Amino acid sequence: MSIRNINIDSIKNVSVELLVSKIGVIVWIFFIYLGTMVLQYIEQPVFIQSVVFTIAILIYILCYWFSNLLTDRRKWVYLFSQGSLLFISSFLVPHGSPVIMAGLLPLLVSQSITIFENSIKVFIVFIGAYTIYCVAIWLNYGLQELPILVLIFFFNITIVNFYSVLYNRQVKARLRMEYYLEDLETAHHKVENLTLAIERQRMARDLHDTLAQGLAGLIMQLEAVDAHLQNGNINRSEEIIQQSMIRARETLKNARKAIDDLRTKSVEETDFNHEILNRIKEFKETAAIEVNYEIETIQQLSSLTMEHSLFIVSECLANIVKHSQAKMVKITVKNVNDFLKIEIIDNGIGFNPRSIGKHSGRYGLLGLRERVRLIGGKLEINSCPGKGAKVSINVPV
Repeated sequence: MSIRNINIDSIKNVSVELLVSKIGVIVWIFFIYLGTMVLQYIEQPVFIQSVVFTIAILIYILCYWFSNLLTDRRKWVYLFSQGSLLFISSFLVPHGSPVIMAGLLPLLVSQSITIFENSIKVFIVFIGAYTIYCVAIWLNYGLQELPILVLIFFFNITIVNFYSVLYNRQVKARLRMEYYLEDLETAHHKVENLTLAIERQRMARDLHDTLAQGLAGLIMQLEAVDAHLQNGNINRSEEIIQQSMIRARETLKNARKAIDDLRTKSVEETDFNHEILNRIKEFKETAAIEVNYEIETIQQLSSLTMEHSLFIVSECLANIVKHSQAKMVKITVKNVNDFLKIEIIDNGIGFNPRSIGKHSGRYGLLGLRERVRLIGGKLEINSCPGKGAKVSINVPV
């Protein structure tokens, strides 16, 4: 899944959670409305006041549903109007006023926590809600009932605001996650652009090493042919032409190989064991050397480990062809205790490992060390003149 899809999904999740939260609150308001009406009708049925009370609750629900729009610029107006609706409603259904006041005033305080995110302003709203509650209960029930109903009010407001604080923290965490995902997406685009730049540089190196150098060599040989023809040296001209033909074929071969490298499937889509066997097959076809191999199936290799490991095997085989004069090569690829172990042994003329890097133009073994270091592995090279060589690589899978 892409970073953009993750970002869109997180935004959708937050929107769905806000919608579910609003629906839940409206359900709560509906039950408060029913409790108020039941309590009022048990004590004293009233028809006209009930209709007006129902309209007031519908207005309250409508304002709550569009609270995001109403609180953008008029936060205090919204809270004051909602509190006023509740205060007036308490006198429309006086016997049910404890239910509506204790049930919905804490909700108003919890909204202020989300709206203001300021302790002083929230405290002012709490004092206002507490004052409205006490006045409504005093006028409807008298002072003798106030202590008990105040305890109920504090119990409700504690529960509602505890939930509100937890919910706000969750929403803030989601919003922070969206922010970090946006930053991650920006970084992802930068990495993509950097990868493209690196790939262009690699293509430039490949073209330079194949076409540019090959064509430059051909031009120099053709200029030499022209000079020899002008001097009447036909035999030398024919020799240079034969060399030029060989050089042209080699340049074409290298160019095709570079194109094939660009067109082949990505490392993630390749099978490591299959690629190892392909390299062994190519080695047997180009070199008159006996090859014994033991290749185990290796699973769950990262693309970086796979890429460098394949190059290490190819480089070792290329060095054997160029320098070892070996008659036999043994290749082992195993998974030993969650480590990829590669061993390549030949019976060639060997060399002194201390001389690695001291010969100008020979950097193959130095390149092996660098690649093994990049994938967090260990490289051991054992050899001595006249006794062949052994290269061992251990890489964590």
